[in-house]
Amino acid sequence: MEQTVHGHEDNLKEYTIGTEAYGRRTDFDPGQDTIVRTEARRLRSKLKEYYETEGKSDDVVIFMRTGSYVPAIRWRASLDGQSQVSTRTANELWVEGDGVRVALTAFQAHANDPIASACAFGITDDLLHRLVQAPGIKVVSETASRSSRKNSDSLKEGGELEAQIILDGTVRSEHNRLRVSARVSTTPGLLLWSQRFDAATDEDSLLKLHDAVAAALLSRIAPRASIVRRYLGTPTQTLYQFFSKALAAESLLEEGTVVTISDSLKRFEELVLEAPEYGRLHCGVAQCYMALAQRGARSSKEFVSRASEACKRAIAIDSNAIDAHSTFGCILAQEWNWKAAEESFRKALRLGDQHAAHRQFAQFLLLHSRFDESWKHFQIAEGMDPFSARQKSSIARFFYYSRWHREAKEYYARVMQYGPLPIEATLIRAFTEIQMGELKNAVALAQGVRRRVGTVQLYLATVAEIFALSNEVDQARSLAVSSGLLAEQASLSYFRKACLALALNEPAKSLEFLSESFMRKEAELPWIAADPRFDRIRGDATYQSIVRAVF
Repeated sequence: MEQTVHGHEDNLKEYTIGTEAYGRRTDFDPGQDTIVRTEARRLRSKLKEYYETEGKSDDVVIFMRTGSYVPAIRWRASLDGQSQVSTRTANELWVEGDGVRVALTAFQAHANDPIASACAFGITDDLLHRLVQAPGIKVVSETASRSSRKNSDSLKEGGELEAQIILDGTVRSEHNRLRVSARVSTTPGLLLWSQRFDAATDEDSLLKLHDAVAAALLSRIAPRASIVRRYLGTPTQTLYQFFSKALAAESLLEEGTVVTISDSLKRFEELVLEAPEYGRLHCGVAQCYMALAQRGARSSKEFVSRASEACKRAIAIDSNAIDAHSTFGCILAQEWNWKAAEESFRKALRLGDQHAAHRQFAQFLLLHSRFDESWKHFQIAEGMDPFSARQKSSIARFFYYSRWHREAKEYYARVMQYGPLPIEATLIRAFTEIQMGELKNAVALAQGVRRRVGTVQLYLATVAEIFALSNEVDQARSLAVSSGLLAEQASLSYFRKACLALALNEPAKSLEFLSESFMRKEAELPWIAADPRFDRIRGDATYQSIVRAVF
């Protein structure tokens, strides 16, 4: 407690406690001498017993999470007069153990479909290879029949199930397209998650497709809690229920539209009330707020503040969570704390490899025009999940900002194998087409998006920009006026208005909007340093003063 109160939680390691609290010698080996873990279990039990009996009315609750030696100090929530939500404690989510035991069932395909059969075999093989290497996962067998759930032979001595999680799936092919359906279930039969991956294929790309599906699947379901990744704990069946709901919310976030992100945020915030000690949920809340802040929200500063609060909670729950530290790096960047942001990203990557961490760090580097470093991390992230919609949008932005036109053409020819581009990536691609002088292509892309987005001003403003920059100025102005895109009450950030005004050849108005964006410290503003849309005003004193102030 003394170390925690004085902010020295980092000192609370097993070796330090053993030597300083229990008087062990300097050659103390925690792997051989389990006194610290034994006493920690006893202390957790005593604390739980106390707060369930004589301490049940205490205003302050002290507990220690499994796998950690840092005491957590919390106010007991007072919900008198309100409808109470049944919440889950850390002890209900994790038990001491050695990670997650996973069984992989061979992916299935129709016997008369040789391409799908070959792909099913390849995905199973590549997925097994990746599972064996994934932190926190123990592969208990290469294959496991679903009928084994009812087979007592699948039990260890003492009644413990051999596998906790079963992965399986199917592969179908039709007209040079493959559909891979993957499922994650608990051994008792609860379906936790299902995901479809649609891809174009030919014989030359089958091997890459096998690995791509296996990588994408694992990147989405792999353990993120450090207690599991370090083989110190095992999820309970209660945790798996929240894990299933978290995956559903993350799928909505992954789609990347304003509507799906808002829906994802709502789900995460509801889940946090039920499982406040599940750090992944708080991190999800933070990521949703950051995603909305980066999509033209007028209240982006408030969103960043809420994201910061949620992310700090996630780190307090699990100080070794990769996604929490990488998300916090994004938040620090939006607060223009560049040095601390980079340190947070690098800390996340020291803790382990994760698709989102590499992608987020790559975006940070892109913002600073560190293109070669950025591309390195984008390539790693793409290798871990080439199907990711957020990844596609981020790489589209990279090619536009870096002006790597040859590589952009190669990328867009290749990435379509992994499904269509999301709306955001399509719009950014249109800007790249304008850079390359392909104005008709840009207009066609913008018109396609316009038919899909209804009256959402965020997308209509970007469509109007593309029209203007493609010499369709009358069409751009008509859309801007009819949709009220530059009106005071428009639900757009001043940064987005500045982009549109500049495209409409109104640089003075654009600079006014940028100044207002600066005063409001909008989340998107730091992009002005690298964004090619501002090339024509880079020599302006107001623009330069804003860039200096931000960086």
